[in-house]
Amino acid sequence: MASAATAPENLVSSAASPAPEPENAPAERREPQNEYERLEFAVEKNPRVAEHWMELLAYVKDEQDLDAVRRVYDRFFEYFPNAGAQWIAYAEMELAHSNFTQVDAIFVRCLRTTLSLDLWRFYLQYTRRVNPLPPYTGEDNSPREQTRRVLEGAYEFALKYIGWDRESGVIWQDYINLIREREAKGTWQEGQKMDQLRRVFRRAVVIPLNQVEAIWRDYDAYENALNKLTAKKFLAESSPGYMQARSVLRELKGQTENLVRPELPVLPCWILPTPFSRPPGKERQMFAAWRRYLEWEEKNPLMLEDTAAFHTRVLSAYRKASMYMRFDAVLWYNAASFCQSAHREADALAWYKSGMEACPWSLLLRFGYAELCRAQGRYADGTAALDELVVYLQHELDVRLGALRAMQEHVDKETAEERVRIQERRQQLDSMPEDEGDTAVELADKERRLHEECASRKTKLAEDSKVEIDEWKDAMAQTWIKYMHFVRRADGIKPTRQIFGRARKTPHCAWQVYEANALIEYHCSKEPVVAAKVFELALRTFGPEEHLVVRYLDFLISINDDTNARAVFERTVSSIPAERARIIWNRWSDYEYCYGDTSAIARLESRLHDLYPDEPKVEAAADKLRYDMLDAVRARDLGFSRAANAMLRKERTETPAVDEPREETQKPKAAAPAAGRQSMEEIRKSLLAAEPKKESEKRAASKEPPAAKKAKTSEAPTRRSRLEPTPPPQPSLPDALLYFLSLLPSAQSFDGPRIPPDHILECMMNTSLPLIQLPGYADRKGPARRSTRKGR
Repeated sequence: MASAATAPENLVSSAASPAPEPENAPAERREPQNEYERLEFAVEKNPRVAEHWMELLAYVKDEQDLDAVRRVYDRFFEYFPNAGAQWIAYAEMELAHSNFTQVDAIFVRCLRTTLSLDLWRFYLQYTRRVNPLPPYTGEDNSPREQTRRVLEGAYEFALKYIGWDRESGVIWQDYINLIREREAKGTWQEGQKMDQLRRVFRRAVVIPLNQVEAIWRDYDAYENALNKLTAKKFLAESSPGYMQARSVLRELKGQTENLVRPELPVLPCWILPTPFSRPPGKERQMFAAWRRYLEWEEKNPLMLEDTAAFHTRVLSAYRKASMYMRFDAVLWYNAASFCQSAHREADALAWYKSGMEACPWSLLLRFGYAELCRAQGRYADGTAALDELVVYLQHELDVRLGALRAMQEHVDKETAEERVRIQERRQQLDSMPEDEGDTAVELADKERRLHEECASRKTKLAEDSKVEIDEWKDAMAQTWIKYMHFVRRADGIKPTRQIFGRARKTPHCAWQVYEANALIEYHCSKEPVVAAKVFELALRTFGPEEHLVVRYLDFLISINDDTNARAVFERTVSSIPAERARIIWNRWSDYEYCYGDTSAIARLESRLHDLYPDEPKVEAAADKLRYDMLDAVRARDLGFSRAANAMLRKERTETPAVDEPREETQKPKAAAPAAGRQSMEEIRKSLLAAEPKKESEKRAASKEPPAAKKAKTSEAPTRRSRLEPTPPPQPSLPDALLYFLSLLPSAQSFDGPRIPPDHILECMMNTSLPLIQLPGYADRKGPARRSTRKGR
């Protein structure tokens, strides 16, 4: 009997798992007391780290508690809804307990959104298992025929979602064999079977499948077996699509064979560094490879004329990529952008929502979604998404600040315990004789060092956490700023002021939010007075922060309010240390040098000299003459021109100087064989020049530029006469040795390790070898020759 739950018409679509509600500030909780609590704490702390979930699942499975396993699986799929291997494991667990209803429910939840070939094959195997074919009876609409329709419907349902995948060729072949095995009674049923089989063949051969050539050969044989006259017509109609698919398959393999496909997606290391994270370079390479493939799919390499089929293929590729790159916000953004370009706004909203669930930290997705909602008149949905982003970022920032405080409190606790021990020891010393005074001094010194070490450890913890905390603070500030810009475009200036009021009340609001609001007031409301008041409020809130002061000065100078600009400068620069105030002095000196009078410039230079007495005068002169990016003094007089910098970079990449030996960078071509043998006299002349040189020196000289050769030639005698005596003439070599040297290959062709000849010769001369007299070579000036070599 066919199972209704497995029939494709009863598989209703399931929406993506809802995003969890924004978390509040982390509450105090006790430390885990056992392994289960430790694992629960790990998944609660970082629910997007898959390894913690795998450990928790393994633990609850060992406990043999089916309901507990189900609860963990359900929570796991909220964060990893496309984990094909885990859906299969979940279904297999239910199947092992013969819970067919639960298995059907699992397929309803996962099939449409998880384009895992293994999962779909498991679904087809399950469908065959629960729908075995009854015996053939020959009756119309028999149970066997009804079961076949269910199985064929399941294959059609599967191919609708994964038939585009190049690795789905096996499923296409199974479907073709299933149709072939169908019993046909009468001409009408035989014709139906033939037409259905032809349609499936023609659909498969135009898809770049790994088995497309085998399917084409099968189709060719099938048509020719039916009718050779009609086979030529049908094959000719499908041949162009098949040739295009076979050609695209080669490109597709090049695009996809090296893609990284982890079993479960991993958070990028720049979001949450974990022991399971990949290095940043490899992470970016993985994302870039997937993006190149998806861009290739968007170019329609199959040249599909059916727009709906083209869109379905591209979006299916994006869905499959999301299985492996779930935490890449760019993937979701590109998919939504493709839907918008195809005028599929509803699909774009769905992609944005799914992306925000996967990457709740992404400003790219949140603001893209908000802009699309605004364009569709759903302004409230857009602002709700931005409010969720604010809550999420605030929570993440609080978590990191709380972790830093906890570590610092732990250091304080350890220090306090050690201080108590010191005080107890001191009380013991008070009851001892006076000769123990040295020990008391040591304890006092130990307590002092303990205090210094505590302060140093806390400072080190703060420094180590500063970069990450600052990044989250910057994201928070940017969110508030762009939130104000979004609301101002959509709803005007008054709601924008309300958003600014909310931002001011948050504990981690940055000065950039005040500056952004001040500039909105100036540019959009034409209210310079209101803008100045916002800047003043920022100064009162953050104190004399040097970057804020520079931005305030920029604003006042831009509206030509030099009086207030001078007052702000004088009021703030004196309360900031000189090393931090340098950028304020630079900004004000730029203004004075351009628009100040002579007396103001003189006073400025005097104050700068008093504050920075070690600064070279030429630097001050260069600053005085500089205008924006025009700085000819540093370029021409101080040698920091772009041309000089380019020459410096070039010198760093070039080889060493010409008078130093250089390594060979390329293997020279092998010398052509000589036309005939050289005579002994020719060999002697070629090897013994008037002014003998080593072969390495000859090669170095041949590679030198002409100018360097000329300089070397003119300087060589002078150098030699001043620094070293003239070397003795090189002794002549015997003819046999000269002939042997002529047969050796050029030294330039050697690319192995360099062997020091002095060490080799010393080893040979110090080695005792037995003398062997060969016939005809006895008494041939052996001792004299050895003495000559030794003299050399």
